[in-house]
Order: sequence, then structure tokens, then C-alpha cells
Amino acid sequence: MKKLLTIIIVSLSFLNAQTHIVPEGFSGLSVSFKHDQNVDFFGEGKFLRDSYENGIGFGYIYNGTLGIDLAYGYSLNNKKDEYSFNTTVGESSSEEENFNFVKNFRSENANVGDKAFSFGLTYYLNENQSLFEYNPPINLSLGLRYGTKNYSSDALKFLNQDFYGKFYAIEFGAYKELETDANFFMIPRVKIGISNEKNIFDSMDALNTDEGGSVLNENNDTNSFKVSSTYIEFALPFILNNTSAGQPFIEPSIANKYGTTHLGLRFGFLF
Repeated sequence: MKKLLTIIIVSLSFLNAQTHIVPEGFSGLSVSFKHDQNVDFFGEGKFLRDSYENGIGFGYIYNGTLGIDLAYGYSLNNKKDEYSFNTTVGESSSEEENFNFVKNFRSENANVGDKAFSFGLTYYLNENQSLFEYNPPINLSLGLRYGTKNYSSDALKFLNQDFYGKFYAIEFGAYKELETDANFFMIPRVKIGISNEKNIFDSMDALNTDEGGSVLNENNDTNSFKVSSTYIEFALPFILNNTSAGQPFIEPSIANKYGTTHLGLRFGFLF
């Protein structure tokens, strides 16, 4: 029975989107904060764009093989100097009064905020796990993340429009613990993630009015569109050896998300 439950848990975690900091054989808590800045190496605009992501994570790792975590994140997307909208003649084309509900809405609208809550499971294939016969030169990770998102902007507020979504992400990762002569060790890692979103908004099809033009009732219809994206991230965490406050770590990273480059910096503690 115990083995069956383990197989069920692992089968659910074969699809993930966040790799933990995992020292060999570690069991304990992980707390972290990450800032992710959108940069433009080859474009004609700003090198440091106004777009960024902030995230807080809290998780538990068992024996260096199974990780469970909760995450909250906030991002802001503002990637262009000017935006265009498909409007009829005479209508306003202001960024604060129009919104493009398209798959690449993060790039085609100004100042789009994104609040997200998510839950993740990760299984690590290393020498500590016993589910598979596996003793490779590098360790692997597999897992799943599921969450919800709520979008905001001046235009959505002006239009009195709700815009929200659900998502899941599949991740494949590889990492290796490296000892050093200093008072820290490193766990360089790479991960490839496949994210799928369903974004939903309510559009008003028709208004029923009386003779004076007052609204009697509204017929609302829910529209949605799906977005799939693949990203790759390289990271190099530095983990200090045990201190009185656990094991502090810092992790610089570089990733390609939604077709643009992101530089990240995460720091936190293992307890």
C-alpha cells in the first residue's frame, strides 16, 4: 500500500515548473524571494525594460527526492514605447482605454499586472531515491505546477473588465552538486518548462434598454483563449554551509520567457 501511494504521488509530480534548491539527502523547509528583470540585449529600446517579476516561495523537501511548494508572484509587463489597437474611426486609441485580448497580450498592452498563486510538486531522480534504478553523473527532476492568475491594468479598469486565467506547467530539469574549498557549495542547474494557460474575460454581447436608454439587463458572454509557451532557464545557486540561521543561498539565473530575456536573482534559506 505504501509503495502504491508513493507511485501515485510521483506520477502526479511528473509534470512541474519550479526546481527547488536541493542538496543531497536534504530534508527540511525552503523559503525564498526572487526578482526577475526583463532585459533587451539586441533591441532598439531600453536595455532594462519596465517589465519584471517578483515571487515568494515556501516549500518542503523530503530526503532530497520529493519537493512540495506554494508560491505567490506579481509581475508587470510594459515592453513597448507605443501600442496600437484595432478601433473604428472616431474611437479613442488611448492605451488607458483599449485592451488587445490576443495571445501575446503581455507584449501588446501597456502596464499589464499579473498576480498568481500556484502549487507545485517535484520529484528528483538522484542517488537518494529508490523508486527507479538510477545512478547517473547528473541528477534529474520532473514535476507539475498548477495555479491561477488575475490580470490588471489601467485599460481593464477603465473598461470595467475582469481578466483572469488558469495554468499548468511541465518541467524537466538537470542539476549537479559541486563542492568547493570555500565555505559554500554550488548546484548548477538547467530546466526546460512547458507552460499552458487558459485566459478568460467577459464580453458584453448586447444590452436591453428601455425607451429612455436605461439598461434593463445585460447579456454577458465569456470568451477565452489559450497560450502555450516553452522556456529554458540556467541558474547557479551558491549555498552556504550550516549557520545558526540555517543555510542561506543566493541564485543568479538567466531565462528566455515569452520570447524575451530575463535576468533573475533569488535568495533564501534552507532550514
